[in-house]
Amino acid sequence: MKLVIIYGTGSHNTERMARAIEEGAKTEGMETVLRNVNDVDRNELQDADAIAVGSPNYNHAMMPTVKKFLIDISDIDLSGNVGLAFGSYGWSFEATNTINEILSSYGVRMLEDLCIKRMPGDEELEICRNAGSKIAEEIKNKEVLCAA
Repeated sequence: MKLVIIYGTGSHNTERMARAIEEGAKTEGMETVLRNVNDVDRNELQDADAIAVGSPNYNHAMMPTVKKFLIDISDIDLSGNVGLAFGSYGWSFEATNTINEILSSYGVRMLEDLCIKRMPGDEELEICRNAGSKIAEEIKNKEVLCAA
């Protein structure tokens, strides 16, 4: 079971969320790859079971680097993977909404978006860890259904 977490960040809020999602997934025994969108290797997605993509809301949109990444992976078969759109925001949710739409169009089975207002505190980071655990549960459930 492998989760690839890709994030863009401006003030490190979305990065904090990404790290907490990774913690939650690791507690469930998942292999994880955590990358800033500027350092991602698209080959790491080839054998992934799940993908989480995060971006803060930036001028009512996702960060341009995250959008470019999502366009660049359109030729990778992600159908059937579990997905999560996440990010920090100030006023609105365009970034996570668009991430969700793009990954859904690639056949990714999306969980409910995870949006945290501004800087995540302890309570919000626990919500992020729970999201990481939920991704692992979804993959385990998918494997059970496939084995049946």
